[in-house]
Amino acid sequence: MGSDKLGVKRVILVKKGSGVHQASYYYLIVKCVLLGGVLSLAACSSGPSAPRPAPVSQPETVGTETPVTMSPQALIAKARQVWEQQSDKDARDTLLLDAATAYLQQQQPRQARQLLLTLKNSRLGREQQVRANTLIAQSYMNSAQAEAGPLIDLLLPLDNEAGLKARQLRILTTLYERQNDYLAAANSLLQYMQPNAHTVAQIWRWVNKAEPDRSATTEYPDLQPYIALRNLVVQHGLNTNELSTHLQQFRQVYRGQPVVTYMPEAITQAASLSIDELDTAAVLLPLSGRFAATGALIKQGILAGYYQQLNRDSQRHAGQLRFIDTNNKSAEQIISEVGSTRWVIGPLLKDTIEAVAPRFSSDTRLLALNRIALPAHRALPESALALIPDNLQVNQLLPDRAAFFALAPEDEAYQLAEQIFSQGHRAPIIVAADGGIYQRLLDAFSMRWQQLSKNADLARERELDIVRYTDSKSLKEGISASLGVAQSKNRIDQIRYMVNEKLYNVTRNRRDIDAIVVFASAEQTELLNPMIEASLSPFDGKTVPVYATSRSMEYDSSKNQWRDLQNVRFIDMPWLMPDSQWQSLKQETAALWPRRSTAQARFFAFGVDAYQLLPFVETLSLLPQINYSGLTGTLSGSHTGELQRLLPQAIIDNGRIKPLSEAR
Repeated sequence: MGSDKLGVKRVILVKKGSGVHQASYYYLIVKCVLLGGVLSLAACSSGPSAPRPAPVSQPETVGTETPVTMSPQALIAKARQVWEQQSDKDARDTLLLDAATAYLQQQQPRQARQLLLTLKNSRLGREQQVRANTLIAQSYMNSAQAEAGPLIDLLLPLDNEAGLKARQLRILTTLYERQNDYLAAANSLLQYMQPNAHTVAQIWRWVNKAEPDRSATTEYPDLQPYIALRNLVVQHGLNTNELSTHLQQFRQVYRGQPVVTYMPEAITQAASLSIDELDTAAVLLPLSGRFAATGALIKQGILAGYYQQLNRDSQRHAGQLRFIDTNNKSAEQIISEVGSTRWVIGPLLKDTIEAVAPRFSSDTRLLALNRIALPAHRALPESALALIPDNLQVNQLLPDRAAFFALAPEDEAYQLAEQIFSQGHRAPIIVAADGGIYQRLLDAFSMRWQQLSKNADLARERELDIVRYTDSKSLKEGISASLGVAQSKNRIDQIRYMVNEKLYNVTRNRRDIDAIVVFASAEQTELLNPMIEASLSPFDGKTVPVYATSRSMEYDSSKNQWRDLQNVRFIDMPWLMPDSQWQSLKQETAALWPRRSTAQARFFAFGVDAYQLLPFVETLSLLPQINYSGLTGTLSGSHTGELQRLLPQAIIDNGRIKPLSEAR
């Protein structure tokens, strides 16, 4: 044994069994710090940890720790003095832990960790060990280099002492949020924060992010009121009368609960909405000029939605539709034609929306059929910020009841990035055709992918492999280079030259590629997919999935296309899926327009949804938890008024389109 500068004796063997958090585990963590310079908990752990019990509420009120008032330097000097004069190990170690706490109070986690290292071989008592574990977890809780899981393990089970328990819960809240374990974060916050409007609002946000299932209330019983309220909103949100009735019952059942005392304002607003009689709706479309064909398709869809809704709900059905041609008309002329009508669908073109929308009165319910850059008071949510260029600004204020419904290609790229990332892929190749629309898809995917990688605290972010091409030759060369096939072939040629014998060989692709994403037209994808399959070697038995957006699908092409698109996974409108719920409407439209293209079918579906969504746009904006199942996708709102589409996933399997969940 020896001693350090503070006189702490160094013990090689650490006594085991000091409570749940053994000193040996703490020593292991500190050893990782010494060897690596930074904490690398995952690398040092011997295997996956056991399932962690959720912190449960205790009868006593969780308190706060008494802050340390002395400076870290003074505490260290005092610890040295106590050891040299009294040889009081417990007092010395307590003072050193106080000094580490003082460093953390001063936002100096590095100095706190360095001080905690001096205790790595000290045989701490149980209370001191728990406190040391808590401090080491706190010092790393905001560090991207430290994994959240092992830090959480250091803190559980919670201590009984109120002040230390409060500190542990604060740290756990941060760590659970880092893991995107929002229910656990909400539960931890609930345990140590006094109920107030801010706390309830944060717990409510996390509960909605988590989208809890039935088992959540068993695992987190204290969150039951929040989960019950969310289920109520999801089930009855689109029906104002039902929402109001069930909300009154909820207040009775959970009276006295913080979520009732500080009821989210959006729910109260949604329950009090009065749907005025939708007697007349104005539809603003370009029905002549350059965009007349697109306007006509959307008009047909709106009329189809009108007749579908005719006998369903008279309160939410327009007695009259007025179609107004926006082509070559000024904003003043359009506003004049709209007159006193307060339900408006359109316009379609961005320039027209920007010119007309600020001129509507505040009580106009506007469903614009495109998306524009929003002013500061209606800023986009974090999830969409990456898709909007910084130089886009609109100074005019828009009506509070304005909503935006668009078939933006960026939304599909955004969704594809999230799905691929959530499935564990980290090294995709992106193949993008030449053209403005495919560049938009590529840019949106790349920005969202970078955001996801950053949010996930990946230890090593990698650049996306991107193949851009203009023709078949550049496509083949780009794929061969990105997959490493060209290098493999060169190595084979070199060996053949050196041995001067006939070789039986098969080129191999790179092993780190785990997905391929295609942004190309249907015709280009039909040529591309066989090239990709031919470039992938079958030796390891792994399949590299190919993903595409709706831009790669044409349902009116030849049957051979499905053979060439074998195993391609894609997202598209529910309306275009073979087993959609709108078979009757499909038969009617096929009889009226037998030669309608895929693109035309999409605009028609867009029109149907636009009409049927009109009465719900304000509710959707207030309650993003609720969904509307439309022809164009599962639609939800946001506080900005932007309607977001979630498209179903499908796969080409033996010449048939199947939902991805049903594929072999």
